[in-house]
Amino acid sequence: MKKSILIIVIAIAFQSFSQIDVKNIENVPMANPIEIIDIPGPSALGGDEVLWSEDFADETTPNIITEDIAGYGDWKWSDQSPSGQWSENAGVIQSETPDNGFMIMEADFYNTSPQNDVADGQVGENPVSASFTIGPIDLSASETEELVLQFYSNYRICCYYAPSPNNDLNVYISTDDGATFDDLNYIEGETFEVNVEKETLSQIPLGSFSPNTDGVYFKFEWVGTHYFWMIDDLSIIQRPAYDLKMQSSWLTMEDPASIEYYAIPENQMPDEMMIGAEVYNYGYNDDANITLNGSIDGQGIYTEIQYDLVEADSTAYVETNYFDVSMLSAGTYNFTAEITSSGTDQNTDDNMLSREFVVSDHVYAIDGLYTAYEWQGTGWPGGDDTADGVRYANYFDIKEETVLSSIEIILDTGEHPTSLGTFQTEAGGEMIAYVCDTTGIFDPLVETLNPDFGGAIWTSDFYLVSESDVNDGRVVIDVDELPLDVNAYYIVIEMYSNGLATDILILDDTSVPQPWFASLVFYPNDQTWYSNPNASSIRIGLDGFENSLNENMLDGITCFPNPTNDYIEITSNQILDGESNLVIYNILGGEVMRRSYSQFGHKKQIDLHRLSSGSYILEFENDDKTSKHKLIIE
Repeated sequence: MKKSILIIVIAIAFQSFSQIDVKNIENVPMANPIEIIDIPGPSALGGDEVLWSEDFADETTPNIITEDIAGYGDWKWSDQSPSGQWSENAGVIQSETPDNGFMIMEADFYNTSPQNDVADGQVGENPVSASFTIGPIDLSASETEELVLQFYSNYRICCYYAPSPNNDLNVYISTDDGATFDDLNYIEGETFEVNVEKETLSQIPLGSFSPNTDGVYFKFEWVGTHYFWMIDDLSIIQRPAYDLKMQSSWLTMEDPASIEYYAIPENQMPDEMMIGAEVYNYGYNDDANITLNGSIDGQGIYTEIQYDLVEADSTAYVETNYFDVSMLSAGTYNFTAEITSSGTDQNTDDNMLSREFVVSDHVYAIDGLYTAYEWQGTGWPGGDDTADGVRYANYFDIKEETVLSSIEIILDTGEHPTSLGTFQTEAGGEMIAYVCDTTGIFDPLVETLNPDFGGAIWTSDFYLVSESDVNDGRVVIDVDELPLDVNAYYIVIEMYSNGLATDILILDDTSVPQPWFASLVFYPNDQTWYSNPNASSIRIGLDGFENSLNENMLDGITCFPNPTNDYIEITSNQILDGESNLVIYNILGGEVMRRSYSQFGHKKQIDLHRLSSGSYILEFENDDKTSKHKLIIE
């Protein structure tokens, strides 16, 4: 059995609960959550000069040997994204040199028709196992054994939690010209999350293997039925003595533990919150008496905690004590977590992380950060099995009595070609909204969840998705002032696409990994709730906040490009005289930009450089008529 190099410093629900299989809640098959750890390039990693590197620029690199162990598929060189029925949403690896090629194992491709005699429309379950070996590599010039193998890695694996012989990611080393190989106990291979795409710059210390010889080989091995693994830009550098890296950080409340809400209404804010961080010690020395500093920028809120020891090659989860946040009023804030080493950490660029959160007037939302996102909805994943009756649910904790006034769903209106067909939100689909009791969700005696959880407290009428909803990029379902007592609730959206004739797609915010109960998906074909480790785009408005759409729509207005990076071009199919107003709102309804025109004419280009990445609502008004559009800035 492989050793685990994951050390839990302070037990926290945020990490330990994520993706846990309870109450027959499984992981979402084919959904595409992604976790990206943004690590600087090799020049900023704190190591000395690069001793050896391989960027796979040559399709016929002579020192690479591939082996199809199971007989169902092999590693190969490629410059294209993974293919196969369940992998078509994935892009290419985010390495330094993806354009000149990389190594890829696309197991999902080998289990998609017509490969391996898989029938059209079916999903093969052939146990793909293969490896590629690179070498010999001459490291004999190194004066130290404290070397590090580093490489860019993008992987997603199915379907069992580690450790399991059914799926694994292994990296091996040989220092005797490939005669024998030792397991490097690759950390992602030891702790990978099922069905989660992960993009990292992986670093594996080699000091215990005496690597400074002239006959070093590395072997990368895949075991599993589905998805992929991409490898690029291998290199060997000398390891620093001290170097802490902050992998992730979080701001959470005590109850409910672990959920990271993006927006919390002021009257639902807890009195106390805490800041935590996932810290990896990349240095070859143990790091003693490290300090985690947490703060909310510009508010004079500061907290810190010290921890005695983070051993070399280990990951620690460190959290502050709960601190007072009762003074925060409605507004947008940033929290920051910073880790301080006790040694000489020469690269501190990766010691700090921060992110935005909102104390709102009325909007309650898990989703909203959208630094990374995916799409889901009727028919995807699942095809006909999820065409009608699929449900999405988000968890909301009510700390003070309030009134539910509206439910908002952010639509994905892009066009998505897949092996199951092309999906795009169209008018004509229908929705039903439910407010459900969460009774039983944490009860160990409850083994299986009903479709309505602990029961439906309120049910909407059928809501017909209109063309204006699609143009606006959202649906708002008004609620007739439903009182909510102090309790927890699931807001559930059930979708019908008329047999995939009128798809409904929604966004899935993958920016922050969430605990298993935060966001769930119900598939009608097997009557089962599945855990979504992200946040579906379902939010609520409290205390009279309806956020309803203007029915007096202005036709013939288009926005291009969308998504965009730095500008948007507003075009009208007719000349617009008189006063026109352009207003851009963030997802919580806050105004972030306004432009006025006495004579708009036919077309205007709007500079968006000062707006950060994320989702917005663009509202264009002329002659008391309004056109609204979802705007995504990348």
